[in-house]
Amino acid sequence: MVAHSEVFFSKCAQFRQQGEFIDVHLKVGEDEFAAHRIVLAANSDYFHAMFSNGMKESNQEVIELGDEDISSGAFKIVLDSMYSGEINVNDENVSEVLLAADHLQVTSVVQQCCEYLIQLKFDVQTYCRVIMVADRHGLMDLKEITGSKMAPIYEEICEKEEFLSHMNADVLSALLCRDDLRAPSENFVFKSVMQWIKYRKEERLEVAAKVIGAVRLGLVDIKDVIDELDTEEMQVIPEIHMLLHGTLIYNHRPSRSSAFALEKAKQRSMSSVLVAILPNSDIYYFDVQSKTWKKLSSMQKLAKAGECYCAELSGNYLYVAAKINSNHGICCYDIVRDIWSTLPPIPGLSAIQIGSLCHIEDHLYVIYKSSAPYRYNIDTNHWQSVASLKAVCGLSQKTFCNKAAAVYKSCLFVLYGQGNIRQVDHGYGNYTFHCDASLSVLYCFDPKKNVWEQKASTKTPHFGSSLLVENNILYVAGGSCSFYATRSEPHGIPAGDPAAIEVYSDQENAWSVVKQTHIPPNNLGAVEIDGRVYFIINSFPVDSGVILPQGENYPAILDEWKNLRNIGENAVLCYVSLKTENLATENEQGELKS
Repeated sequence: MVAHSEVFFSKCAQFRQQGEFIDVHLKVGEDEFAAHRIVLAANSDYFHAMFSNGMKESNQEVIELGDEDISSGAFKIVLDSMYSGEINVNDENVSEVLLAADHLQVTSVVQQCCEYLIQLKFDVQTYCRVIMVADRHGLMDLKEITGSKMAPIYEEICEKEEFLSHMNADVLSALLCRDDLRAPSENFVFKSVMQWIKYRKEERLEVAAKVIGAVRLGLVDIKDVIDELDTEEMQVIPEIHMLLHGTLIYNHRPSRSSAFALEKAKQRSMSSVLVAILPNSDIYYFDVQSKTWKKLSSMQKLAKAGECYCAELSGNYLYVAAKINSNHGICCYDIVRDIWSTLPPIPGLSAIQIGSLCHIEDHLYVIYKSSAPYRYNIDTNHWQSVASLKAVCGLSQKTFCNKAAAVYKSCLFVLYGQGNIRQVDHGYGNYTFHCDASLSVLYCFDPKKNVWEQKASTKTPHFGSSLLVENNILYVAGGSCSFYATRSEPHGIPAGDPAAIEVYSDQENAWSVVKQTHIPPNNLGAVEIDGRVYFIINSFPVDSGVILPQGENYPAILDEWKNLRNIGENAVLCYVSLKTENLATENEQGELKS
């Protein structure tokens, strides 16, 4: 069915061609164009204001457009487009038509001209024009497309004269803020900015703070920062004085969670990659294009670890709970410097296995399987105890912590459960403990108040399940309804039927089961959450990006994801932001066993 608007403008074009209902003539140079006021006002804010604000042109039969920027040929193309919705431009006249459409505020023609330009050529001058025009007309998608074309060639355009002469402060700042900006280093970016400022120093000192503030100064050599910014002409600008001060403090005492670190020390050209960390082995990442695991050559392996339990990312640092020799502790990977280090041990707790890690603001929370949680102050490098959970839930030997905790609405949530244990003797000193998991209870820790609060119990039993937050909603998924324990695995191994997927309502303080209408039987731990397919691999939720159709019960096709399971059960999974160019290009892949 043809839209009403298409029918209307098609009829208006026909009336215009036949000279019917014409109520205004527009004169451009020596040429005169017949038109309808309603069509002009509907397509152009310029004409809408002219005809509706009591201006003299609102009653004139002939209106002369005397602007020198508008040629007769360009105006005809713009006017024809108002009636047809299409533009007839070529390499020679597109810039002229864009100028006219921008002046007359015909947004549809502006967008089409800009899209034509960025396909035709992409020099600095064109980029600046398109960005400024798109910004004026609120064409955010066009701005993003244009920026995404310019950011990967930043190194190339910096060497052109146009970069120094035509790039303005607003456009340059927006470009520098992009994570996908490609340059040899942040030092290169900083030096290019200083060169741009010095090219027209007197006028550009007024905007220097804005442009310099878009540089990731935490990644720039501090000597270069001091040489360029610790000068008399720069230090009289308060904003630049504060930028230098913040950079000096960060370099003297690097903070991993401060506002400066998160904004000014964030690496560019980063991709969020699913990484598998295996003890004393190469690290692998999952290539979503080929759907296979590949060796990550750019990341050092965790050589000292005998076992790995869980991981948590905080800014440019990856924390991994591991067993080193006979002690349990936390290793820290510096993504920028590609270095592993070890956090100081928690007094008296090195023999206890860590269940999960969570990050809230400037603290890393450690949840043990059989002890009160602790938190690590990232900035001060000190451990702190938190309020005991035992007083709230009465932890006993039968109590187990499910695999993961989660940060939800700035609080720490942990799911604990209990089980009825039955000892089974297999003879010759071999025995196992079979356990039917009972309903698990959710507990909430408020970091500001340093208190625990008991929340609702789940509707179904859970063991080894994971808490996860998607779209600001808390879920529990994965795991099983029962488990068994041995001497070598005293904390239990999942067994029996898979546990249900449940969603928590904090308003009602209640759990409810999420029906799995699209998920066929599988060994990938596939679950349906909020209309998407997630895979629970080694107790870690992997977002497949597969969106499920609403109102239909067709099973999701999971065959292409079968390699996701080809990772050892002793591997810890985590999403890590890594430089795109550092991802391995070799085809090394395959099944990884513990």
